[in-house]
Order: sequence, then C-alpha cells, then structure tokens
Amino acid sequence: MSSPGIDIRPATADDYPAAAELYRRVARGRELSRARFTAWRDTTTVAVAHGDVVGLCHGNHASATWQSFVVEPEPALEWRCSYLDTLVVARPHRGHGVGTALLEQFLDAARAAGSTWVVLRPVPADPREGFDELLAFYGAAGFVPLRHRLTHGLTNALVLGRAVVPHPDHVIRPLEVDATVPGGR
Repeated sequence: MSSPGIDIRPATADDYPAAAELYRRVARGRELSRARFTAWRDTTTVAVAHGDVVGLCHGNHASATWQSFVVEPEPALEWRCSYLDTLVVARPHRGHGVGTALLEQFLDAARAAGSTWVVLRPVPADPREGFDELLAFYGAAGFVPLRHRLTHGLTNALVLGRAVVPHPDHVIRPLEVDATVPGGR
C-alpha cells in the first residue's frame, strides 16, 4: 500500500535507527530500545518518504484487552481482538494521509488475523496538548470510547474501539456519555 510519495511497508531491522529517532521526537519522554523494536518488528509497519521513516505503527492481533470492557454477548475467554499499541507520524507529514494509511493497514491486518474488533488507548506526546487531535483522528476512523467493566488502574483511562467487520458476533459496549456532566462522564 502506498500514498503519493509514501511507501507503507513492514519494518525491517535496518529501520531501527530512524524509527527510534521518530519515536523519540514524537513520543517525547519515551524511548524505543533496539530490543523492543526487534520484539515488535513482525507486527510493525513503517511509512517511508524519500528514504526517511516518517511513520510507525505497532500492535498485536492476539489481545485479551477486551476482558476489561463490557462485551455482549459474553465471549469465550479465548476470544481475542487486535490492540493498536503505537501509531506515530512525524509532524511535517501529519494531515497528508500517512496516519490514515498506517491505520488502514493495521485494520486490514486485524481482519486478516480474524479479529472482529480493534482497541487502543490514545496517548498524546504531551498530555497538555494533542489529545483533541488524537480524538478527532480516531473518531474520523470510527473509534468510540469503550465502557469499562473492571475497576483497576486503567478504569479512568480513555480506551477507544471499533468493529472491523460488519455485524460482529460480539459487541464491545460504548461508554455512555452523560451530556449534563462536564467532561461527559
């Protein structure tokens, strides 16, 4: 898959230095070690423009993350969904379809792996800014806030999800938003 001037392809070992630098610049305060990148490589896609890595997408297709949410009807414990862990795009390449192309590739891989849902936890590089941009990006792709089932450390974290097949057998319940409460919860 490629967009004009952008090549979307599986990550290779040679991509590590550029991917680590991109991750460091975009996900400020976080590092991508060589060991972590190596462990991720089979489930990582990069966007390359003029030989430079300008986007990085990583996730897995065997996640039990769904167990933290209300799913109807209740699936068997071995049911899995895909979890999008990381999607970063260099600032000059945002708004040009790079993130969308990486996300679409991940959604296609989720379908191919047999997943019916993709979930993610959007984390902006700077918690004071960028959250609206993330919500707009994922919202435009059909992701909605999910309703937590468990009480644990992530209960207050925003997690988004969307079905990747029409009429999935199991539905992860959206978060019920109360318009009368500031912040919607």
